[in-house]
Formats: sequence, structure tokens, C-alpha cells
Amino acid sequence: MDTRRRALAVLLALASPLVLAGCDGDGTDTAGDAAGTTAVSAAPSAAASAATVSASPGKSAGTVTPSAKTSATSAKPTPTATSGGGGGEVEHCVNPMLSVTASTSDGAAGTMVQRFVLTNVSSAPCSLTGRPTLVPYAPPGAPAPSVAVGAIPAGFGGLGGSGGTLVLAPGGTAAFFLKWSNVPTGDAPCPKAAGFAFRAPLDPLADADKKVPFAFQPCGGSVQVSQVLPASVTS
Repeated sequence: MDTRRRALAVLLALASPLVLAGCDGDGTDTAGDAAGTTAVSAAPSAAASAATVSASPGKSAGTVTPSAKTSATSAKPTPTATSGGGGGEVEHCVNPMLSVTASTSDGAAGTMVQRFVLTNVSSAPCSLTGRPTLVPYAPPGAPAPSVAVGAIPAGFGGLGGSGGTLVLAPGGTAAFFLKWSNVPTGDAPCPKAAGFAFRAPLDPLADADKKVPFAFQPCGGSVQVSQVLPASVTS
């Protein structure tokens, strides 16, 4: 009996630590719960941290990007349209910028009127103000004609008025008129002109070689020129 009791006591002594290690006072398996809690809480915590970290940059980027875009847009300078020539003024048309071609003609009671078209053949806008300078030239081999050049008077319909300042865009057109008499004065012959040298109004550099072929005979030795007028003026 003593032997059996001692053996039972030994078995009980060996079993007690195992029971104490696996159970708390209410019989709950704390070892298993502790491991589970650590894993579950750590996983959600790590996921939440990752979500927070990834969400924060996303939110920050979403906030910063429109702001930066708005700032860039606000800081971008507004283009300002300016005319050629600087200082907001368009440069005067000069001879190389213009072509001159004969257009329609009209005549009545011994008075001839010829319309000419000016075209801006340059790539920039330019302005025209006032009368062009014309110098008639003779046919080849003939002496230079003695012809006085004046202005068409204001009372001669709409051709004698002021044309103001016209701005011609590239390819834009304007007009001017040449007026002369075809009735001889006494026995004097009417001088013959093969055309005229042309200089644009206010062009400081006369181009004597810019000749406009146009045969006419200004009787009385005088011709009159209008100011540059809108292309809509036809007579």
C-alpha cells in the first residue's frame, strides 16, 4: 500500500505543473488565446497602419496636386496681344510690303479716273495714311514728261476726302485713285507717260525702281492723286 501511495503521489506531483500551466482560475486556455490575440490584433493593426500610410499619401497627393495645378495656372502670365511696330502701333507700309495693280477706270466730260489696288504682300500687318507719292515716267526712248502731281480736291465726290489710317493685315487691300484730263489744252500735245514710280505714304525710303506700268496721257501736264482709301471705295 505504501508503495502504491508513493507512486500515486509521484504521479500527482508530476501532473500538477501541466494543469497549472494550461489553465487559469476559470479553466480558460490562456496560452491558446494569447497566441491568437497577438496574431489577430497584429494583423489588423498592421493592415490598418498600411491602410493609413497608403491613404495619407494618396490624400495628400490628391490635395497637393490640384493646389499645385491651380497655383501654376494662376501664376501663368496672360498673353497680351500687341500690334507690329512696338508700342502698340502698327508699322507704316513700305514699298517692299506692297504690290500695286491697276483696277477699274472711269471717265466723263474729259476727266479720267483710274483705280489702283494696294495689297499687303508681307507677313506682318502695316498701316497706310495719306497720299502715295507718284512720279510719272516716259516710254522708252522718250524724254521725261513734264507732269505736276497734286491732290484730288475734297469736292470731287468721295475720292477727295481723307482716308484716315488703314491697317492692312497680310493679304489685305486698299485703294487709291489717279485723276487727269484727256482734253488737250490749246495746241499743246498731251504728254505721254508709260507709268509712274510709286512710294507708299510716309515711307522714308523712296524706291525709285518700284515702277507701276500704266500708259496714260495727262493733258495739261497735271495729274491728281487721292489719299489711300478703303478697298470698298470703287469710284
